Amino acid sequence: MMNRKKTKTITFLLTLAVSFCFEAVFSQEAIEGKLSLDLEKTIEMTIDASEDLQIQDNEIKRGRSKYKEERSDMFPQVNAFLSWGYNYEYPDITATALMKDYDLNSGVTLNQKIYSFGKIAYAVSAAKKAITTSTYNRQSLLQEVIYSARIAYFSAYLAKRSLEIVQESYNNAQLNKAILEKRAFSGRVSKHDNIKISADIAARMPIVNNARAVYLSAIETLSVAVGADRNQPIELTQGFSENYPSFVREEMLLSLRQKQPAIKALAKTIKEKEDLLRSKKAGYFPEVSAFASWNHLGSGDGLSRGRDAMEDYGIVGAIINVPIFTGKKTQAEVAQALIDKDNAVLEHQKGLKAYALELDKAMDEYNEYRNTLEANKTAVTLAEQAFDLSQNLFKAGQISVTDLNDAELQLTNQRLNKESTLFNLEVTLARIERLTLEGNNNGE
Repeated sequence: MMNRKKTKTITFLLTLAVSFCFEAVFSQEAIEGKLSLDLEKTIEMTIDASEDLQIQDNEIKRGRSKYKEERSDMFPQVNAFLSWGYNYEYPDITATALMKDYDLNSGVTLNQKIYSFGKIAYAVSAAKKAITTSTYNRQSLLQEVIYSARIAYFSAYLAKRSLEIVQESYNNAQLNKAILEKRAFSGRVSKHDNIKISADIAARMPIVNNARAVYLSAIETLSVAVGADRNQPIELTQGFSENYPSFVREEMLLSLRQKQPAIKALAKTIKEKEDLLRSKKAGYFPEVSAFASWNHLGSGDGLSRGRDAMEDYGIVGAIINVPIFTGKKTQAEVAQALIDKDNAVLEHQKGLKAYALELDKAMDEYNEYRNTLEANKTAVTLAEQAFDLSQNLFKAGQISVTDLNDAELQLTNQRLNKESTLFNLEVTLARIERLTLEGNNNGE
């Protein structure tokens, strides 16, 4: 009987040991599979995972193909041909006396446009400028991707810090209850205090749960942004900065005008539309081209052609095409091109105003948040001192549970306010750097 008990005990211990080993292995695998992210790595992974950037890269390739298409009109157009015909029926008249049953014709033609008053040259120039515009648009999109990556990262970090703060608030409430229980031994605790402090603990639990839900949602959004497995745990290794530099508004506006790729794209679009307008206006003028052809042809009554039945023919010449009447097609094309150019100018003016206004607003918000952060730091320090003092007074029975709870909630709120201000500073700083391309994370 004793041996059976020993055997069962040993089996239980072995099973327990094996389960602990497996748990340790799986825990280690989970740790090794954790994705550690700082801001720089988040930006790099978001750029690599961005489909929008890949689409814009394809648009640049499309622009280069369009440029080659327009440029092809500047080169000779060479074509070869071969035709064979069987005249199976024709009238027996004088005009067809020399007609044979079979015809064979082969040859090469060459056409070269010599001068078109800028129609081709300006079209090629516009296509080349369109490539530059697409490149600027790609750079602008890159700034948007970087901005969204920063927002996703710091949103997740804010959610993490908020969860930590409300969890600490819950732990403080538990600690307050422990203090109250110690005081109960002396018989100085009322039933009201016991119920009140239990209610305080219960009230904090939904807040913790909500904060955890927000954190998990933010982490999932970040996972999608960086292209990671949504089931892979993520560790955020970089927090908010505690020091934020000041900016000179005039210098930032100058950087906006000189560096913002979206503004560069709008300016280049004006040049592109001007070239297209010139190309359309050239449609009013003649077009001069040269041509040449060589033919090797012959006819006979048999399927096979011998050398004696084939002859060579060659011709060279020039053509001048003068547009006399096109049903006002050229006039309509010029009118459309002029509207496109005027719209490009208006879009450039509109873009300058919009970006300057956005920068002004971001600068104002940034400076206000910097001032708010200093006030937040002071408020958190005072709230910490007030809570520590309240706990000591509560231990001595000199203040009520309500007073202690108020002090703890004040500390929690001030900590949350500080984290919110830090997040707002990161957001506005990201906006400023997106507009001016100033900073360490602008993708240059």
